[in-house]
Amino acid sequence: MFVGKILETFEIKGRGIVVATDTTYEKLPHDLRLKIGDSVELRMGGAVILQTRIVGIEHCNPWSPTLPFAFLLPRDLSKADVPVGSEVWSGE
Repeated sequence: MFVGKILETFEIKGRGIVVATDTTYEKLPHDLRLKIGDSVELRMGGAVILQTRIVGIEHCNPWSPTLPFAFLLPRDLSKADVPVGSEVWSGE
């Protein structure tokens, strides 16, 4: 299921890469239930460029449903592995 496009990435030393999508929490499909450990695919031009897992769900304090959906990827990935503009698809 399509989640959104990568709007921005942030590297957090010792934690990994945070991916912020162009989809807000309130605009996520209602039947999409992503959680820690779920697989996601990053695609460019329709081709899968990376299959990985969510290791954290990120949010600001205070949280708002109008904020972009963001999640943390494993520590072994770099920003170069996660191009801005890539599509995020749930791997399930």
